[in-house]
Amino acid sequence: RSGWRLMRRLLVTALTICVLSVMGEMSYAESVTTKTYKKLTEVQELFGESRIEDAITELEELLKEVKQGSLDQALTLQMLGYAEMGAERFEKAISYLKKSLSLNKLPENVKYNIGYMVAQLHAARSEFEEALSFAATWFKTLESPTPSQHMFMANIYAQIKRYEEALPYATRAIESSESPRESWYQLVTAAYFELNKFPEAANTLTLMVEIWPESPSYWEQLASIYLLLEEDSKALAVLKLAWENDVLNKEKSVRTMVQLAIRRSIPEHAARLLTLAMTQDILPREEKYVSLLANAWISAREDNPAITALEELAELQQKGDPLIRVANLYIDNGDWKLAETSLQRAIEMGLDEPGKAWLLLGISLSEQKKFKESFTALSKARQFPKTRKQSNSWLKYAEEMRRQDEWQRSFQG
Repeated sequence: RSGWRLMRRLLVTALTICVLSVMGEMSYAESVTTKTYKKLTEVQELFGESRIEDAITELEELLKEVKQGSLDQALTLQMLGYAEMGAERFEKAISYLKKSLSLNKLPENVKYNIGYMVAQLHAARSEFEEALSFAATWFKTLESPTPSQHMFMANIYAQIKRYEEALPYATRAIESSESPRESWYQLVTAAYFELNKFPEAANTLTLMVEIWPESPSYWEQLASIYLLLEEDSKALAVLKLAWENDVLNKEKSVRTMVQLAIRRSIPEHAARLLTLAMTQDILPREEKYVSLLANAWISAREDNPAITALEELAELQQKGDPLIRVANLYIDNGDWKLAETSLQRAIEMGLDEPGKAWLLLGISLSEQKKFKESFTALSKARQFPKTRKQSNSWLKYAEEMRRQDEWQRSFQG
């Protein structure tokens, strides 16, 4: 579609060029004949009336009559090229324009302008090598190329992956323009990225987020490049600033920001960002994010919110494994009763490795001096290979604890 839009612009340009006005500027000894001059004038009127096919018919007849190798033939071929553009037969248009150039009868400035048009037609047809062969010659004739003309060259080089050659044209276009287009900066960034010039790409993207701060993709790209450069703190700062400015709302970017915060040893910040993102429906409240939230709170040593997240995770998974982690948090704090409750729920919900839950339950019961229940739990843990050795040790220890407790009771009595 972009190629089609370019061709339409070329058509408008071509059909508004007054070929006859060029004739008056010719310094050639040879001049156009009166007959050809008159016929071309009539053809221009047909153009003006959008009677393109009629114009082509007239020009084809004229082409049979003009002298071979003459200025008349060159002008007729040129007009035929424009007419075929109007008829959307671009391959024919290129052919006629090239034949017009090959006669070497047109003034230099006209030849170069036609060459530029041929180059644009080839580019619009994705024939970039052919486009470059005409464009390079044309560009050398320009005394003061415009920013758009610089970018035309940059685009062609970029399309054939000659990024080193594309960059000078693109940067010059940006520097010489009062209002550079967004797509120009995009090309520069892409070229730097393809050349693995990540610091330069970061510099360009920094300018882009200043000019277009409302575009999430530029913030995300800048953060990604800082990650490639292993500058995590800068990546996190970029994402955080975008977040604070209500620009960042893509799931992947928020996830990256959270993971960066954890890596930068600020897990509490990560957890709060996650909570806010899920509250605002930027991130779905699903297993992977609730798990990440629980890990962040655990890393931040915030047990209560970590336990809440783990309990939610257990419900999402419909499995008891997250509750074993809850029990471990309670055990670390000596909350044996709460640990017991969590472990019993975990066993009821089902586990990948039940032996570990039975072992911890036996330990929790022993610490509460519920020795009968403890022996039952530890005996069940002993049935699983991974917890058999520990279970045997704890059974001995629990039995010793029971004896000591009985001795103390008898002594007190």
